[in-house]
Amino acid sequence: MRKLGEVRTRRLEVKGAKFVLDGKERVFFSAELHYFRVNPSEWEDRVIKIKDAGFDSVSSYVPWFWHEYEERRFDFSGVTDPRRNLIGFLRLLEKYDLGLIFKPGPYIMSELKNEGLPFWIYNAVPQAIARTMDGKQHPTKVFSYLHPDYLRFVERWYKNVAEIIRAFNNVWLVQVDNEVGMLQWITTHGDYNENTIRKFRDYLEEKGLVECVYEIDNWSYGKAFSQRLMIEYHVFIRQYYKEYLETLKRYLEESGIDLPVIVNIHGFDMVEYAKRGKRYPIGVSQLYSCGVSENVLLSGDYYIGNVVHENFSDLAIANAIMYAVQDRNQPLFSAEFQSGFQLDKPKLLPSTLELTSLQCIGNGMNGVNYYMFVGGTNPEGSALMGSYHDWQAPISLNGELRRGYFVLKNLIAKVRQFEPDIAKSNPVFDTYFGFIPEYYSTEHFKEHGFDISDLEFKRDVSIFDGVIRGLKLLNYNFGGINLSNTASVLDPSSVKSLWVFSYKRMPLRIQKSLVDYIIHGGRLVIFPEIPVEDEFGNECRVLMDVLEIEEIAKSGWNMVQSFGIEINAFHVDTYKLSGEYTAFAHNEDSKVCGFAKEIGKGKAVILGFGLELEREYKLGVVRRVCEMLNIERSFEVECQDFVDVYVRRSDSKCFIFVNNYDEYDKDAIVSINGQNVKVRSKARSGEIISLDLD
Repeated sequence: MRKLGEVRTRRLEVKGAKFVLDGKERVFFSAELHYFRVNPSEWEDRVIKIKDAGFDSVSSYVPWFWHEYEERRFDFSGVTDPRRNLIGFLRLLEKYDLGLIFKPGPYIMSELKNEGLPFWIYNAVPQAIARTMDGKQHPTKVFSYLHPDYLRFVERWYKNVAEIIRAFNNVWLVQVDNEVGMLQWITTHGDYNENTIRKFRDYLEEKGLVECVYEIDNWSYGKAFSQRLMIEYHVFIRQYYKEYLETLKRYLEESGIDLPVIVNIHGFDMVEYAKRGKRYPIGVSQLYSCGVSENVLLSGDYYIGNVVHENFSDLAIANAIMYAVQDRNQPLFSAEFQSGFQLDKPKLLPSTLELTSLQCIGNGMNGVNYYMFVGGTNPEGSALMGSYHDWQAPISLNGELRRGYFVLKNLIAKVRQFEPDIAKSNPVFDTYFGFIPEYYSTEHFKEHGFDISDLEFKRDVSIFDGVIRGLKLLNYNFGGINLSNTASVLDPSSVKSLWVFSYKRMPLRIQKSLVDYIIHGGRLVIFPEIPVEDEFGNECRVLMDVLEIEEIAKSGWNMVQSFGIEINAFHVDTYKLSGEYTAFAHNEDSKVCGFAKEIGKGKAVILGFGLELEREYKLGVVRRVCEMLNIERSFEVECQDFVDVYVRRSDSKCFIFVNNYDEYDKDAIVSINGQNVKVRSKARSGEIISLDLD
C-alpha cells in the first residue's frame, strides 16, 4: 500500500479507441470477483486462477452498505468482518500484478437488498426518496439522484473510498453508480419528487416553453402529463441522469482521482435459453449523453443468454448502437459481459462464451469484463435471493473450475497470440445503421396513459427481427450513427450508405439532416414507413416533399410483392408519387409501397412495408436493396450454411473472425484482398485468421 498522494507508476489509459496498459495497446480482459462474497482465506486461490487464465484485471463492486455498516462507521480493513478487508484484497491483487475495476456505487444492484445502499440511509433522509406521479413512495425506494440530502451522504462515501483508490496503483477504472434509470424504467414509475419537479420546471423555463411551465405550475400528484410535457420530461430526465453521474465523477476528481470513469448501461432482458437485446436501446437512450464527458467510458451490459442463429444479430446491433453514441476516441467495451447467470436455468453453454467473445472482438470490442467469473455467498441478511450466489460462474462458489473457465482461458490465449496487431486494428464496416434515440425515449409514457405499443412493435421487429438483422444474415457488417447528434453532420464520403428505422413521427431536425445527406450523395434506406409528423405530432412533410410523395395511406397487415418476393407485411404505406421513381413493391391492390428515387447526388430507397424475417427467403428483399444501392461487402463467403464473419484491419494486418453457431462443422471460403481463405468452422466455435496486407 502506497502513501496517500504518491505518484502512481502503472495505469490503464484510454486513447484513440484503444486500451493502453503501460504504454502498450491491449485487448483488455477482466474477471468479476466480489471479495465480499468469498471467504478471505480463499481469495488467493481465486486470484491465482484468474491470473492463470490470462486476465489483466479483476472487477468488483465496493458495497456502501457493507463498508459503512453504521452511519459514519467505516471498515475497509476487516476489523468488524474479514470480508470487509478491501485493503487486503487490493494488496493481494498487487502481488499478482492484477488491476481492479473499482465499482463503489452508490447503487450497485447485484441482487442485493436496497441495491447495495445502507439500510440506515432510508431513515436518515426519507424526504429524498423518489415519488410516483400519484405522490406515493417509489416502489423500489430509489432516491432522487440529485436531491441534496441524498448527495450529502454520497459525497461523504465517495471521499472515503477515494482514500482507498489513491493509496493503490492498481485501481485502473472506476465505475460510478450502476444502471442509472433502470429502476425507474422497469417499474414504469418515474421520479416526481418535489425536488425533481422543481428542477424539471427550471428546465422548461430555460427552454422558454411557456405552456409547459404553466402546466407544471398547475400540476399536482395524481394528474397525468400532456403529450408535450411527457416528451419534455423524457428529455429532462436524461439530462438529470447525466448531471447525477457527472456529480459523482466530480466527487472523485475533487478527491484527487483522475482515472477513466465507467458509465454502465442496462437493457438486455428475458429469462430464456436465448435472450434478446430488443430493449437495450432504451437504456442507451437514457445514458448515452454521459459519453460526451471527458474521461468517461460508456459500457454495455451484454446478457444474450445462449447465442444461437436466432439471436446472435442482437449483439451486432447493440455494438452498432454503442458505436453510434459513444465518443470516437472510446473503445467498445462491456463491463458486464455474460459468463454466467444468477439462476441455474437456462443453462449457459460454455461454447456461448467463446462465440460471443469472438463475435464482439471481431466486431471491434477492445475490452471485456466477464460477469460473473467467480461465484460466492452473500453476507448474511444482505441479499434479495438468499445466500447462494454461484451464478453458473466459470469458477464456482466452492472454487471448482468449470468448463467455461477453460473455454475462456483458451479464448484469451487465442487472442493474445495476435497481439499487439489485433489491438491496433479497427473493425471494417460495409454500411451504417442510423440510430434515433427518441424512438426509445419512451419508458414513462404508459404511466401517463399514452399507448406506445405500435411504436414498440414496429421498432422491435423492424430492427431486431427484420431489416437490420437481415444485413447481418447477409454478412454485411455495420457501424452506427447517432442521428440525434446535433454536433455532427452526416458525411456521405465516410457514411456512404445508411439504414434508418422510421416511425410516423420523426424529429424535424433529423428529417432535414437525412434530406441533406441524400442531396449531397448519400444512399439512404428508410423502413418501414415515412414520417408525416414531427416528434410533437405536428404535420411535417420534409421527407415527403423531397421524395415527391403527394399522399400516404397507412394500413396494417397486408400482402406485398417486392422484387417478385411475397411478403406478409405487418404494416404497409402506400404512396401517391410524382416525379421520376422506380417502384419495386406493391400491395394487393397494386399500389406502390416500395420505391427508389435519385435526389441530388444521392439515392433513397423506401421500404414502405413491415419486413419480418421469420421466413428467411424474405432476405431476398434486403439483398436486392443492397444491390440497388451498390453496397458491397469487404469480403465474400462461400458456404453451404451460414457462418458469421467479421473483419478487423490495421496498416499491416487483416484479421478474419468466423463464427459457427450451429451444432455441426462447416467448410467455408472467405475471399478478401484477392486471397481465398479456406476455413474449417467447427461446431459451435469461432476462428481467428490473420492475413498480411501487401
